[in-house]
Amino acid sequence: GKREGREGSQIGRMRMLRRVWGSVGHSKGYRHRKRMCSIPQRLPLSTEVLTKADIAHFREEGWLVKDPFFEPAHLQAIRASLEEIHSGGRLANVSTEGDGKTKGEVRNLQICPLSPESDLFRSLPFHPKVSEAMHLLLCDDDTQSVTNYLSQAFWKPPSKGIGTSYHQDNAYFQVSDGSKGAALWIAVHDATVSNGTLHVARGMHKKGLLPHRRDLASDHHITCHDHIPESTEVALEVKAGGVAFFNLNVPHCTKRNATPNSRAAVAYHFVRSDFFRDRAFPLPEEADWKTPVVSGPQSSGGVNEYGLSCDTFERDAEAVLARI
Repeated sequence: GKREGREGSQIGRMRMLRRVWGSVGHSKGYRHRKRMCSIPQRLPLSTEVLTKADIAHFREEGWLVKDPFFEPAHLQAIRASLEEIHSGGRLANVSTEGDGKTKGEVRNLQICPLSPESDLFRSLPFHPKVSEAMHLLLCDDDTQSVTNYLSQAFWKPPSKGIGTSYHQDNAYFQVSDGSKGAALWIAVHDATVSNGTLHVARGMHKKGLLPHRRDLASDHHITCHDHIPESTEVALEVKAGGVAFFNLNVPHCTKRNATPNSRAAVAYHFVRSDFFRDRAFPLPEEADWKTPVVSGPQSSGGVNEYGLSCDTFERDAEAVLARI
């Protein structure tokens, strides 16, 4: 219908932009590679994905919920792909027995980075709605570009799943201006207060980077929980397939899953490319960390970073659905 036609036009527009723009990519090793070409007059991105009111809310409050965001078939593919990774034992239990070290019952499963785990999760940040939304939120004009900085998945087991304590993503990333980066948090299952949905601290992003300490309920997390007034807490309930955006200075957390069903989420982090910096946070030694430019004149559509086009989300989703 109209939605399919609109998404088709977005895909065609993004493909056209990638053909006519030059490209510079960030790759593992932080080297920039450039393909020279003539650059015609810039073409404006549409505002179909986000309204002007959405953008204004995000820039003032630091966060935004868009629900729904993904098409039902795309949500089904995201969920199925994550379930494959979960059933394959790829998610790690990061919860501890309160000392930051001793592992016990499985209560908080995560994987980072997520993109290398499947074709679908590699192509997801290039999805036209995703790349365009991040461009609209982080860029002032179409001469700027956006880089996908990190990808993660979170799986909270039923009844005993614990949350991730309050923290700011920029406490890990150390980007010079946290408002020039943002997370895209995708609800894989309905995220409610009962199952520990995402919470943000209203207005606290304007205070800059807060002091953090080690979170001893985790084997590696840090937390700014001690500096979050309870009165600032806002629960963001998001239906499956909906998303929350929040900038890198927004303190956020999740809570205990007290329901009989698992709850999962997928998160991608982005920075405006002129604020890109070398990684300041630890990852497993074997981690395949790549930082593709997903929108703007520096984007090659994944060619510079992966050696192939990543404008394949629709095909990758169909391949996942064909397996189930």
